[in-house]
Amino acid sequence: MEGITQTTASEGWIAKEARMSFYKKPITNKQPLKTVSLFEVFCMVHERHAITETERLRTINDHDEARRYKGLSFDYITPSGTFSYCSDASLLKHSGVICMDLDGLENVEAIKQQLIDDPMFETLLLFRSPSGNGLKWFVPIDLSRCDHKTWFTAIRNYLMAHYGFTEKQVDPACQNVSRACYLCYDPDAYLKTELYEHF
Repeated sequence: MEGITQTTASEGWIAKEARMSFYKKPITNKQPLKTVSLFEVFCMVHERHAITETERLRTINDHDEARRYKGLSFDYITPSGTFSYCSDASLLKHSGVICMDLDGLENVEAIKQQLIDDPMFETLLLFRSPSGNGLKWFVPIDLSRCDHKTWFTAIRNYLMAHYGFTEKQVDPACQNVSRACYLCYDPDAYLKTELYEHF
């Protein structure tokens, strides 16, 4: 994919119908429990069920200890689709969504608003990462134009060029279609208005 133009979803794709797999903690559990929508993901992040774990994680200064705690303590989803098992080879259906994982940010709130206002990508869902110094940014991708990994590379390059993020700040592991996304607590999580089910 040469360059990047304003993204649009695949023809006929409807954000409300995007589905992804939900898994109960720990991260070693690879069997999905159920299928969820973006609205349901927003509700899980916005509600207080993971508040204790989120607050505890943010007090842990040792990187390895924090990683272990996160893997044991948070439920997770696979934003890019539904799976029979959490592995790239077990993809059942792509959601038409990719979640970019941004880490080590200095001004999370300012960047959050910039992403919501970004003219190139439509923000569907956006919330703070479990660590508190990162963001999970959900945007639609048109798989009729190119595949998941090509989209990831294009968006990653755009983020580094447009926002000045480093290669380390834009997690390269998100190129894997089965990449897990932990569900922490964020009372200020953003969801695109049209995705609220009661609207």
